[in-house]
Amino acid sequence: MYISIDIGKSSTRVASTQNLVDIHKIIKFSTDQNLEEQKKLLADAIYNVRDNQDIKLIVLGVTGVVDKVNKKFIKSPNFPALDGLNFNFLLPEVLRHIPIYVENDAALGALGEAYFGSGKSKSLVAYLTLSSGVGGALILKGKKGYNIISSEPGHHIICELDNLVDKSGLSGTFESYCSGSMFETRYGVKPQRDINQEIWKTYARHLSTGIINITALWRPEVIILGGGLSNYNFDIFYPYLSEELKKQSFFVIPGIKKALLEDNSGVYGGFVLLDILSEKNL
Repeated sequence: MYISIDIGKSSTRVASTQNLVDIHKIIKFSTDQNLEEQKKLLADAIYNVRDNQDIKLIVLGVTGVVDKVNKKFIKSPNFPALDGLNFNFLLPEVLRHIPIYVENDAALGALGEAYFGSGKSKSLVAYLTLSSGVGGALILKGKKGYNIISSEPGHHIICELDNLVDKSGLSGTFESYCSGSMFETRYGVKPQRDINQEIWKTYARHLSTGIINITALWRPEVIILGGGLSNYNFDIFYPYLSEELKKQSFFVIPGIKKALLEDNSGVYGGFVLLDILSEKNL
């Protein structure tokens, strides 16, 4: 049995798989910012989804920066209590002998959509997650695997004159304009379907700026939009986004698609990484 875990700011998903393709069992629960309570919730979920079978490998997705060589969390904006801790600290002691591999959560979401979701037929797949923050990655598929380019696209600056800061402390960033958490700060309402459509038009204009910049830097074949804000509102803002993108003519903008796997993109991305790791007998 293999385990894929996706820890988000609001919710955590723990999934098991036997064949690295299909979900055997999945449990979703609200992320607890108290580290000890979160560990207990994780332990309960892992024991539940494993069905008393031995676990071979675990993959974990988190927001922020990790040290894969020394196997430590460096900077996790959504879960600062993890900073400086070893990867296996999140596991109960009886499971700490199991190899655990940690990856940026947006990179795992990108892998999931690239291989199982809306980017399955493409070789160069860009993924953006519009959730509590804005993350993303570029997946380059090859005959012998893939490469991940993860460059924190949410923190590139799209308006240096803006004074609203994102969770990294930077102002005028793509994240400060387009994340779910900053949406309410900027517009005074939550990103819901029935709000004033002028707000969605303005949001789409800012989103188009970020997408144009990402197209210039990455030149993907497709850009997939995931995360809670997109999963629940894509059909509302997409027509406005499409119109904004048509106004610029210098770049050929790739197709913009909604994440097919929605909230499960990250755990499916974990399956992709687990497949590679298992082939290496790790």
